[in-house]
Amino acid sequence: MSKKADTPLSAACPTYPYRRRIGLIGGSFNPAHKGHVHIARQARQAARLDEVWLLVSPQNPLKSENGMAPFVQRLASARDVAQPYSWIKVLDFEQKKALQFTADSLSLIVKRCPRADLIWIMGADNLIQFPQWERAYFISRLLPIIVVNRPHYRFQALASAGAALMSGKRKRPACNLKRNIGGWAFIHTASDPASSTAIRNRTA
Repeated sequence: MSKKADTPLSAACPTYPYRRRIGLIGGSFNPAHKGHVHIARQARQAARLDEVWLLVSPQNPLKSENGMAPFVQRLASARDVAQPYSWIKVLDFEQKKALQFTADSLSLIVKRCPRADLIWIMGADNLIQFPQWERAYFISRLLPIIVVNRPHYRFQALASAGAALMSGKRKRPACNLKRNIGGWAFIHTASDPASSTAIRNRTA
């Protein structure tokens, strides 16, 4: 494993004395794979992001603990896939701060990084279940959101209750999304078929 992967990241989020455009992707990363990098790359290109941060969840409240690899193993897999990309940062922020819900994590990051232009990023599959998230409406209004296409989910996602939840937010080109004006974007580019579930099934 590389030196970068071996170096533990601080529980505190990186802060900068100047404005940065930063995308945030949360998940179990059980395990992390090239599909996560694909989503990060597509969002970075469309929104002209300086960095993308992967927030590795200690335990997704909507997923069973059965089959969930230990946190340290999932964190290591995220660091491995991110290693070739200097603009992807992997954070153990939620585990160190004992945060269970995305709403709480984003609230704290917003406070920690007041100068950053923060954008939440999710796959189209997550948009479908978005209304089940704790304080989903709050999240939808806290930050601009980019939804990236996932295989077989585009039309279902755009017709979902999650998309309806976004209806009060103005659709904008991803490059025009800004923290102080809100909005959301759907990226329709070709999606990557990689899946954590499929990877686990192959290795079971």
